Amino acid sequence: MIETSMPETSSPIRQRMREFYETSETYKNLLAAHDEAYLRHYVELVIRYAPPRSKILDLGCGNGISARLLNQAEFDVVGTDISPLFLEEAQDWENPRLRYQVCDVMELPFESESFNVICSNELVEHLPDVETALNEMVRVVCKGGRIVISGPNLCSPLMPLLDWLNLMSGKSGRPVWGETKRQALQQFARNCRLYVQKRFLTKTPHFIYREPDLQADAIGGDADSAYYASPIDLAQFFRSHGFTIIKKAVGFGIKGRIIGGAFPYLSPYITMVVEK
Repeated sequence: MIETSMPETSSPIRQRMREFYETSETYKNLLAAHDEAYLRHYVELVIRYAPPRSKILDLGCGNGISARLLNQAEFDVVGTDISPLFLEEAQDWENPRLRYQVCDVMELPFESESFNVICSNELVEHLPDVETALNEMVRVVCKGGRIVISGPNLCSPLMPLLDWLNLMSGKSGRPVWGETKRQALQQFARNCRLYVQKRFLTKTPHFIYREPDLQADAIGGDADSAYYASPIDLAQFFRSHGFTIIKKAVGFGIKGRIIGGAFPYLSPYITMVVEK
């Protein structure tokens, strides 16, 4: 996997990713697994931290189900995705308080400070230029509004450790990331090094990118990710922009809440809430 610390080649990668998501029926079929049960924890997280009568912008909502569920919780919601293919069925769910729009998170077509809550689930790791996207979120959220981000912590040492334990017990590791015991251990060592560097040796975000695997037969498992998502990067970015960190990690499930509470930056899953 090719790594770079700056999105110097983000424009061609960005275009290739757009074309992939706009045309991949295989990837759309993978999104079918993102049903109400799959999205329940994310939706509950947003509802928990969204003030009553909030206007919510759900970024990268894929098949649109998360935006629909938030709307059913009595919020005005705009659900967006870069792919019109993914949102085809979602158009049927629109109502006066729910609409969908095809757009790029790095160029949001909304006025500044026009939403009370900005949220995204499993989006940030797919961004070839994270800083630009985060700046757009900062721009469109109201003063006093909140940003809720969830997704895999691809810099957590616990992720490859779990891959290694699964492989040792005869199970499979994650595609691309932990397919063999050796690969899982290499990723574990790499993520330990990154954790120490980001947590203790730097005060500013250091976004690290990778070449996404955009195969016609998409295999899932974040093979198409472009950014090694890290909650430390996100926290440093938002603090530098005057935001308050409401929750470093909320965690899903009992184990997730324990790890998120005790070791928020090591949690395998990012569940961060910040306030402008």
